[in-house]
Amino acid sequence: MDKFCSVDGTEPFWDWNLTLSHTSPDVPRCFQLSVLALVPCALLLLFSLPYYLYLMQHDNGYIQCTHLNRAKTVIAALLWFICWLELFYTVWEKNQGRSQPSVLYVSPLIMGTMMLVAMVLIQCERLHGVQSSGFMLIFWFLSLLFAIVPFRSLILAASRPGAKVDALRYFTFYTYFWLVALQFLLSCFSDRSPLFSQSIKDPNPCPEMSAPFLSKITFWWFTSLAMLGYKRPLLPEDLWSINPSDTSNNIVPRMQCLWEEECARVHKQWYSYDTVHTVLQSTMVIFD
Repeated sequence: MDKFCSVDGTEPFWDWNLTLSHTSPDVPRCFQLSVLALVPCALLLLFSLPYYLYLMQHDNGYIQCTHLNRAKTVIAALLWFICWLELFYTVWEKNQGRSQPSVLYVSPLIMGTMMLVAMVLIQCERLHGVQSSGFMLIFWFLSLLFAIVPFRSLILAASRPGAKVDALRYFTFYTYFWLVALQFLLSCFSDRSPLFSQSIKDPNPCPEMSAPFLSKITFWWFTSLAMLGYKRPLLPEDLWSINPSDTSNNIVPRMQCLWEEECARVHKQWYSYDTVHTVLQSTMVIFD
């Protein structure tokens, strides 16, 4: 593992003395470039295919290209470019005779690939009518959260007396950090409604459908109606329309299917009980 972290094997993957330091606690550079950088990528890689299949089965129509969607796509493309720029810079350093550890090849390669996957998922969400993605919001949040430690470490390393600063790597990381922060901020907003959506035709649609992900999990979208009901009695025109997923046309068929399966299972059990009871009664009659 030390060979993976440094060319001469002097830089450890983990160092408790550095982490538990009372003066300036930190984590090793190799741990930052491997674990902290690749954990969000691993989660994206693990759940991207199931999420894509989910999008294929829950098509709500497509959303036209908006400024929000274009911005998220461009930022993802810039992040992909930054990762590959750092990888090519490492290759260039090797060609100049400055050998670099394997982690500097593996980390930007995987991160660049995952940024490409993120860019594809952003467009897939648009084509399937996802106005606010909780999946991508969690990915960008984790990427931003795990980048805070390297953010601090690079500042501490540059502030030490006589420190040698790799200008390009500093530039690429801090550009990456602020782009991820901007991407997370944009993911907190909701896009426009899909074309041919029922909410466009509805004069008073329920805001839950178009609410951002954070608003949905905190029920903030319901606050306006709750405040209105607190101020005065609610009128029929104050109430929102029922979401299509909550209507009886959608719920009753699924409920009916589950109900019939349960009735068949219970009927089968009672039939088994009646058969056993009949056999026991016949046996008792024979012995009597």
